[in-house]
Amino acid sequence: MSGENTLMGKVAVVTGGGRGIGRAIARQLAREGADVALCARTREETDAVAQELRQLGRRALAQSVDVSNWEQVQAFAGAVAGELGRVDVLVNNAGGGVERETPIAQSDPQRWWRAIEVNLQGTYLVTRAFLEHLNDGARLVNIGSGMGHEAPRGNNSSYNVAKAGVNMFTQALAVEVWERGILVNEVLPGLVANGLDPETKLEEARRRGAAPRFAPSERLKHPDRVAELVLWLATRGEDGPTGQTFSLARRPL
Repeated sequence: MSGENTLMGKVAVVTGGGRGIGRAIARQLAREGADVALCARTREETDAVAQELRQLGRRALAQSVDVSNWEQVQAFAGAVAGELGRVDVLVNNAGGGVERETPIAQSDPQRWWRAIEVNLQGTYLVTRAFLEHLNDGARLVNIGSGMGHEAPRGNNSSYNVAKAGVNMFTQALAVEVWERGILVNEVLPGLVANGLDPETKLEEARRRGAAPRFAPSERLKHPDRVAELVLWLATRGEDGPTGQTFSLARRPL
């Protein structure tokens, strides 16, 4: 955290903002001065985070939204524009694995497609809804995954495909909006202690000393490390990067 209020007077939107990486990003942006709108499927979690942000002296808006539902996303975008104004930072963080550790031959078609809806379609729908509400010079960050850049062990095809799509969507959007001064980048978090209590997960990981078999060089990190990188991208100047991928992983991708 820079502590310089670099986002004072700005408005940020964070999807999947009720816990883990999303919560850390929302708090980081608020500490830097931004008013923050956040959404997730669990209203109690987003309300709790919004209260934290208000205690920092920021305006905060929280809603329960399924990012794969166009009507809900449109309503959220309208509420943000009406209550907080035009948007300067948009972070597409909502997503996650729906059907993990399942070979394609044994996959359930509906659950497989649900991963596409949540991770890829959700990123598209939120971006589509907010494009008209973004200020020129806005910053957009998509939370991707190393699993969208490689498939080291199989059995996660729906998530691999969805996050690979997020990577290409990032590049395509960057080409379309650069003339408005909007920068669009992807962040790969690597292995993160997600959930409501990352400190406990980190302590357990330290005791076990375990790393995933497919990537023994990986180390579990606090969500705040991801939030720091998102803040860095959100505060780049007009000559900042766009259409790029920034990784916190500890393995070649």
